[in-house]
Amino acid sequence: MKIIFYTILISSVFSQQDSTIKYFSTNIMRTNILKGKPEKNINKNEAHFLAKYYPSGELKSIEFVPANWDKGKRKKPSSSNKLKLYYLKWNPKTQELLQGLTKKETIGKPHYRAIMDEGGLVKKVDFFNRFGKMLWTFHLRWDDYGKSNEYDIEFYSKRNLSVLNKELFAPDLSSIRPGWIARYRINNKGTPKTVKVMDPLENIYYFYEFDYGPNGLKSKYFLSDSVLVGSHTVKFNKNKNPLKIIYYNENGIMKNAISYEYPNDARIIISQINNKGKVIERRIIPKKEIK
Repeated sequence: MKIIFYTILISSVFSQQDSTIKYFSTNIMRTNILKGKPEKNINKNEAHFLAKYYPSGELKSIEFVPANWDKGKRKKPSSSNKLKLYYLKWNPKTQELLQGLTKKETIGKPHYRAIMDEGGLVKKVDFFNRFGKMLWTFHLRWDDYGKSNEYDIEFYSKRNLSVLNKELFAPDLSSIRPGWIARYRINNKGTPKTVKVMDPLENIYYFYEFDYGPNGLKSKYFLSDSVLVGSHTVKFNKNKNPLKIIYYNENGIMKNAISYEYPNDARIIISQINNKGKVIERRIIPKKEIK
């Protein structure tokens, strides 16, 4: 997983008797920290990471060192298992954190908080709304090679997955209760293969399976006993925006559909279509209201 930070600098290396210390820029890739490959120079007046390694080369600890202007506002650098970093955006598909923030800058705006473990990996990513309430947490899992093909999303309030992602999930079977978990299995492109929805004891309530084509996907959804509830297909335009979503019942018969038009950058036309292919409602709304 890439971790992209907002401060750019470069790094240098020196050694102590019992460990090796290396400096890394805050835009460095996580894999570089694990493998001990810093860049050539460093500006110690800017924010950076300080990584310590055992003589064997194994990562011992990692600390975040703030910029000179920020040092008076912080206590001493945190160890990796307590390190919390803040971002404006999180992309679970590419597993990237984008547009770094200070903790003060998070006030009054939706944001993400990343928590790193002792190995320098992002352990979890929390999402807060603009009122500072935590709505859900991404729990990441890593193998010995620093790769991940599975993560969980833990929810803290009643939600509907189809509102969070209309392409993958259907309104008929996507409700979430507080404490429930959505477990994502992803392919090598970062897109979900399956999603299982479970309670805190990992009892499965329903699950989804996804198949991808060149310009679309098919989503099928099942109850816990593997009984098919329904399916839908999604067609995308060249910008990966949905053009049409068609919903089917368990027998493959069309129930209804939604189409999307993008006449300009400011608005979207959304049409509701019945099972006979007739448009029964059409709305024009600003893009910023679409989720």
